[in-house]
Amino acid sequence: MTVSVDVLRDRLNQVEERFEAYAAQAKSNGGSLRRHEFWRQEYLSFPYLIGAPDERVAQRFRDVFINAMELTGIGQIGLLPVGSSNGFMVTYTHLLEEYATRIGIPTDVIGEARKPLLAYFENGEPIGVRMFAGFSAPTSSFVVKYGRREFLEPMLRTGHLRICPASYYNDGSHNAAIKDDEIHRTFYIPTFRERLKGIHHIDFQGHRVVFGDDDIVMPIIAPDYFLFSLCDHIYYRMPTDFGSDAALVIRNPDFFAQRIISSFLARWADWEPDYGPVTYFDPYRDYTKVKVHEMSKHFGYSYQREVRIVLRATRRPRSALQPEFLDIGPMTEYAELISA
Repeated sequence: MTVSVDVLRDRLNQVEERFEAYAAQAKSNGGSLRRHEFWRQEYLSFPYLIGAPDERVAQRFRDVFINAMELTGIGQIGLLPVGSSNGFMVTYTHLLEEYATRIGIPTDVIGEARKPLLAYFENGEPIGVRMFAGFSAPTSSFVVKYGRREFLEPMLRTGHLRICPASYYNDGSHNAAIKDDEIHRTFYIPTFRERLKGIHHIDFQGHRVVFGDDDIVMPIIAPDYFLFSLCDHIYYRMPTDFGSDAALVIRNPDFFAQRIISSFLARWADWEPDYGPVTYFDPYRDYTKVKVHEMSKHFGYSYQREVRIVLRATRRPRSALQPEFLDIGPMTEYAELISA
């Protein structure tokens, strides 16, 4: 459901009142506010979600909620530290202010946000906690490949592995942690100021963009490419999220990545490789953060801390990409298998 101009006006009146209240509070306190109050006033100075449909805000709440939490090695759910690099506590506080204009957070939205956390305990102690119990992580750089033992064990022994096109992950049969549209990146541009003036479209590069009673929805599309995903550390939630019962701990990630890239380029020499940590973007705030399309992902997946190996075509493929198998040689000298 979109947001009418009348609803916008009502919400903005509330926003202005609360902003002025924080300004008065800061003035009476020598110009300072507590951290969460500063974040609230920051949002009220530019309420970028105020004209967004309810379901988009609800999905954002679910994304932020799941990313602000972590599963510890002793099987407890906890909040990430406020000062952690992902910044989700700031975004969460912004959402609280937005929901204050929408008569609070609906109970069904909270219930849906909690579901992934409850899933970790459906079979007692989380499988990730059991899997890594007593395991000492390497002290130097490493990456982890989560998966099924039936596939990871021969991969460790022989180096035979599958690399899939990005389009493969958009398959509806995948679970929520794996399923993602790796081809499209969608951004949203707030339009509440324009809508209050009666403007419901813009002209951009010779094209009329009609946004009506919504924000501007800006999809960016890339050609399909090959993708191999890893995580940058041991995270106890991942086995549940990925439906995994095992993990490969790879102690020489650069060598591993080079083996995959070399094996791929030996067969398709005119492809361009990339490798490194994923950049996670906020679709409402990070318009310039994405430098390489294939190395970026929606911030709803930030908790996965993905490291990826990418191969992109330098010219248009003649047919749709399909999963391919590579042989990189035995991995036993630089990797080990951990299983439940």
